[in-house]
Amino acid sequence: MQFLYPGFLAALGFLAIPIIIHLFNFVRYKKIYFSNVRFLKEIKEETKSRSKLKHLLILLARMLALSFLVLAFSQPFIPLKDTLVNPGEKAVSIYLDNSFSMAATGRNGTLLDEAKSDAEAIVNAFGNTDKFQLLTNDFMGKHQHWVNKKTFMEMLQEVKVSPNTRLLPEIISRQNDMFATLNNQAKMSYIISDFQLPSFSLEHIKPDSLVNYQMIHLSGNKMSNVYIDSCWFDTPTRQYNQAEQLHVRIVNAGDEEVDNIPIKLLINGTQRTVATASVKAESSTEIDLVYSNKESGIIQGHIQISDYPVTYDNDYYFSYFVNKKVRLLIMNQNDENVYLNKLFGSDSLFEVTQSNAKNIDYGSLGNYDLVILCNIDEISSGLSDELKKNIRKGLSVLIFPGTKAYLNEYNNFLSDFSGSFMPIDTISVKVNRINFKHPLFEGVFDEAKMKRENLNLPLVSKHYPFKISNKSNQEWLIDLTNSDIFMMQFGLDNGKLYLCTSPLNEQYNSFPRHALFVPTLYKMAISGGSSDPLFYTIGRTQNIELKNNNVQTDPVYHINSSNQKIEFIAEVKSNGFSTYLNTEKQINEAGNYYLKNNANDTLKGLSFNFNRLESQNKYYSGNDIANQIESYKFKNIKIIEKGVKNMTAAISDLSKEIQLWKWCVLLALIFLGAEIAIIRWMKG
Repeated sequence: MQFLYPGFLAALGFLAIPIIIHLFNFVRYKKIYFSNVRFLKEIKEETKSRSKLKHLLILLARMLALSFLVLAFSQPFIPLKDTLVNPGEKAVSIYLDNSFSMAATGRNGTLLDEAKSDAEAIVNAFGNTDKFQLLTNDFMGKHQHWVNKKTFMEMLQEVKVSPNTRLLPEIISRQNDMFATLNNQAKMSYIISDFQLPSFSLEHIKPDSLVNYQMIHLSGNKMSNVYIDSCWFDTPTRQYNQAEQLHVRIVNAGDEEVDNIPIKLLINGTQRTVATASVKAESSTEIDLVYSNKESGIIQGHIQISDYPVTYDNDYYFSYFVNKKVRLLIMNQNDENVYLNKLFGSDSLFEVTQSNAKNIDYGSLGNYDLVILCNIDEISSGLSDELKKNIRKGLSVLIFPGTKAYLNEYNNFLSDFSGSFMPIDTISVKVNRINFKHPLFEGVFDEAKMKRENLNLPLVSKHYPFKISNKSNQEWLIDLTNSDIFMMQFGLDNGKLYLCTSPLNEQYNSFPRHALFVPTLYKMAISGGSSDPLFYTIGRTQNIELKNNNVQTDPVYHINSSNQKIEFIAEVKSNGFSTYLNTEKQINEAGNYYLKNNANDTLKGLSFNFNRLESQNKYYSGNDIANQIESYKFKNIKIIEKGVKNMTAAISDLSKEIQLWKWCVLLALIFLGAEIAIIRWMKG
C-alpha cells in the first residue's frame, strides 16, 4: 500500500489524546457506610469490571475512527501489478507518427486514423485537470505547450500525413524537454507508431527515469513498393554540350521480383530518355541514363517511375548549373605564362582573367571556377586567408610555386592542408607514376599501353620536396622516382587544392611541353565550379550556401516551385563568413524550385526529395520491441497490447490504482457509530 499525501500521516500523533484522556479521567467514588457490605462488594467489582471494558471499547472505537479519518486524508492506494504510473496530477505527452508509412491500411481505415483514435482514447482515460502535449513528425511550435483535453482534441483533428521523418531518439528527447518544464506531476509518454525500421530502434534513446513510457504498436497491411533511392554523377561538374551519364538506384522493397518497370528522365520539363529496370525482391539495381546538356544555365531534372500503391517515392528531382564558359583567374608573379596562355587563351570554352599577384581583388575570387597561382614567390596572409575561405566554399585552386618561393609564407598557407614544403632539391629525377584511378586521368590515357610502350615521362630538375603530416585529406596525382610527390590534390570542405612541387618553368621541369600537361590542366579547369548538391532531403537540417556575389546588403530571398504553386521567403542565416538559407520547416512538397532575390533575379535551382527511410517497408513487431526493451534493460518502458480490450480501458488499467480512501472514510464512520452505540446501549 502507498499514500498519495503521506504528510497527513503525521496527524496519527493525535491518537495520544484519547489515550491520555482515558488514563487520567478517573472516576471518583463517594464512600457510603453500610452495615453489611458483602453483597455490595460483589456488585461493585462487577460494575467496575464492566465499566472498564466499556471505556476500553470506547477508546478503541475513537482511535480507530481517528486513524481511518487520517488515512482517508492521506489517500492510500494499492498499485496494480506492473503499473508504471504514479498517482496525482498527470502530464501526458503523446507522440503520433504521421509519416508516409502511416497512410497504409490498417484494421480500421488508415494507420493514421487508427493512431488518432488511440490518442483520443488515451486522453479520455485521464482526468480533466491533467496536462497533455501532442507531438508529431512536424515538430510544430504550437505543439510545444501543455494543453487541456479540449485543446488537445482540436489539435488532434488537424494532424495529417507529413513528409517529415523523425528518429526515436529525437522524439524521446523532445518529450523529455517538455517534461523538464514540470515539477510534481506524474510524467507519462505514449509513442503511437508502426515502428518502421530503422527509425524506431531503441538503441540510442535516453529515457528519463522519472518518465513512464508506453509503446503502442500499430500493424498495417504489407504492401509491395518499388522506389527511386538516389541519383548521382561520377564527375563533379556538368559541361555545355557534354554527354552526361546519370546513375539511378532503383530499390524493390517488396517480396516479389518486378520486371521492366518504366523509367523516364525529364530535363527542364522535356523528356530526354527512357529506360526499363528489373529488380529482384528485397534488392536494388543501378541503371544509367545518358543524355547531353543542350542548354546552359540552370538545369532541373525529374526522374519518374510507375509503381502502386505507394506513389510518393516514384519521383526524384535534381538540379545543377551548366556554365557555357569556364571562368579562370591566373595570378602571375610578373609576366603572363606562355604555356597557360596557349592552353586556355585560344579555347572559346574558357574565359580567362590575368592578374598580377600584388593586385588581386579578393572579393572576386568566388566568381571563378579555377584560380591558378603561377610561379608566385609570396603568399601574403590576406591572400592566404581569402584562398582558404573560398576553397572551403567550393573553389578549386592550382598552385605552381615560385622559383624563389618564400617557404615560410607557403607553409603558413599549407598548414590547413597538413603539409609543408622543404628546401629546394636540385637533383634531377623523372616522373615515375600517374594515378590513373583519379578522375583527372580517368579515360585520358591507356594505362596498359603506356606501360607497354614505356613512354618517356617528364623530367624534373628542381622541385620542393613536400612533407605530409596527415594523409586523410590528400591524394597523390603524380610522383617521382625518388618517391617524392610531383603533383597532389587536397580537399578542404567543399573545395580542392591542386599542388605542384615544381614551378611551371622549362628550367625546372619538362612538364609544360609534355603530353601530360594539357589533359591534366584541362580536366582541373572543367572540374572546378559549383559544388552545390544535386538535391536536398525534406525534413533534414540542411543549409543552402550563397556565394558572395549573390549576397545582398538587406537580403530577402524567395523560393518558388517550378510549377508556380509554392512561394515563400527563405530564412537567412550568417556566420560572419558565409550566408545560408534554411528551409527545413518551409519545404513540404518534393519538386524543383528556383531561388530568387528581391529583384526577381534567379540565382540557382534547388531540388527537394522526400526522405526514403519511409520507403523501406520493414517494421519492428511487438516482440521485436519487447526484446529491445529487455536487451537494453529499460525498466520504465512498456508495450500496451491492443485487441484484448478497448484503448481507454487498457490505459485506465495502467493509469489508475485501487483507491482506498473511500473505504477509510466508511470505516471511520462505522467506528464513530460503534462509539455512539457503546456509550448509549452498553451498561457499565
